[in-house]
Amino acid sequence: MTERSETARINALSALIGWAERRERLASDRADLMADAWRTGTRSVAELARLARVSRDTVYADLAARGIDVSKRDEQHIIGSLTGQGTPLNAESVRALARIADAVTRPAHAHDPADPVTRAARAATKALEATADVLDPPKDQGPGWEPEDTLAHLAREGQAVSHYAHSALAATAGRQQLAASADFDRRATLHTGRNAVADAVTLTVTVPTGETVSVELGDDGTGWTTLSGDTALVGGDVDALDHLEVQAALQTLSRVITRHLDASALLPRRTDALPGTPPPRTRHLPGNND
Repeated sequence: MTERSETARINALSALIGWAERRERLASDRADLMADAWRTGTRSVAELARLARVSRDTVYADLAARGIDVSKRDEQHIIGSLTGQGTPLNAESVRALARIADAVTRPAHAHDPADPVTRAARAATKALEATADVLDPPKDQGPGWEPEDTLAHLAREGQAVSHYAHSALAATAGRQQLAASADFDRRATLHTGRNAVADAVTLTVTVPTGETVSVELGDDGTGWTTLSGDTALVGGDVDALDHLEVQAALQTLSRVITRHLDASALLPRRTDALPGTPPPRTRHLPGNND
């Protein structure tokens, strides 16, 4: 056996052992949550199996491991502190989750590194890693692990997720659909009576050559983004990705401005939905027999 193949064998075994350790921790967490659900009144083994996507035998085993006798369904359920509620984030648990995500997204990225959804998933994986670093910074590895470093890194990875998700959306949706969505979002935000909307903005931009130009961002009346400058240095058509990222930036500005609004600029909060609001999405969780 060559040195290279031996190294590959050891790496493969290490990965397998790590997976087994993570699986054991996840099984323990599942048993805790299963017991919490039972103690708070969910006494159907079939329902628990369907929601957890495991077999009924697994439900019985989890409940037994937590000292629950399923034959005593009529006992009053427990109200109080629950294992699955109010638990703070744990750095090691987040790192384990990040390793699982990495095992899924890394091969996908190797298969198609240009796919924006895959790149969004990779950025989300890195965001999990950054979250673990925020919770438990590896300061023994040198400088750069203070909160101002790790939190800034987490924010950048979150921005990367948004960018790649917008890239995927830009390749999927048409101009008319994106414009209509932006227009509806604007009207829905104003409908609440509690939020301002940034309809347009004028930016002073310094270009790499050192010159200063003025750029105006707005919309064409249908919800589609417009961009114009006071010089030939800035121009070109606004594409779908441009539109989505400008709209995201305007929404951020709107939140900032809303925080600084005087109370006289606000209306009583409305609880009714804007006409035309789509129904909320639902997710079907398959049971054992589906």
